[in-house]
Amino acid sequence: VFQDVGRQWRALLDGEKAKQIEAPETVAEGLVDYTMALANEQIRCVVQAETIRDETGARLTRAHQERFRAELSQTMDIFMGVAEAATQTLADIVFSDLRPITQALYTADWYQDDLLQPVIETLKDYCQDFGDHLDKYLCRRLMQDLLTRFALSYIDAVAGKIKFHKGATTEKLHSELHRASKFFKEHMDGGAVSETLNVVRILISLIDSTPAMIFLEFFSVKKQYPDLPLALIEDILAKRDDLEKAQLKSIVDSLRQKSKGDAGSSLAKQRTLFSKSKSYPPLGSS
Repeated sequence: VFQDVGRQWRALLDGEKAKQIEAPETVAEGLVDYTMALANEQIRCVVQAETIRDETGARLTRAHQERFRAELSQTMDIFMGVAEAATQTLADIVFSDLRPITQALYTADWYQDDLLQPVIETLKDYCQDFGDHLDKYLCRRLMQDLLTRFALSYIDAVAGKIKFHKGATTEKLHSELHRASKFFKEHMDGGAVSETLNVVRILISLIDSTPAMIFLEFFSVKKQYPDLPLALIEDILAKRDDLEKAQLKSIVDSLRQKSKGDAGSSLAKQRTLFSKSKSYPPLGSS
């Protein structure tokens, strides 16, 4: 019964989220509020099931205890799965609202205007609601998801029709990284924020590296992020305005030659934040 109800909740979440994202002007208000309520209810169900498992299980004979505890634990997993699907829905809705801005990263509009401020204001409004109404554990999980998606938006945007201008790009990225870090640290542990946003710092270093240092910079980063996609690096280099075609070809050929065999290595199969990129599948993936 619980498995069936869980599937129904997930299907309902998917359907309502699709309508909210694809045609927001046609749907009634309140999906975010109902989704938070559902997530909170599922957490209360987890707590209640845990109480029943621990208190009632102790009164059963040993022959029945193992099955009883196992089935209650499975039930808790179902509740938690729906709660996590609900928080995933919330994150999807937030970044659907931000999509017009994240798709403009590194474009002429990004260089000319302050596109980060509306992002922070949107996140601030949503996070205020999440902090006030969402279960604290789920709120922490959701904030980490939002931070991860924010950081990856800077990586995935490299695949667009953009250009990196020596000096101007990195200066703007440094400024946005500082402001974004300040915002997220108001809601999360500072260490977690710095660790997640490090992928943007890596992006800055690869845009800023001198031609002679790119090779060393790339393999230095790969020690920390073995799944760093070579296709991402090639795109970054191709969109730098300071590299001549012959220079670019020489650097890329060297990186490809040195990276041969990486896809099947055990290190490349390690998964970091880069493996969550939608635009750049990691090494070793199909």
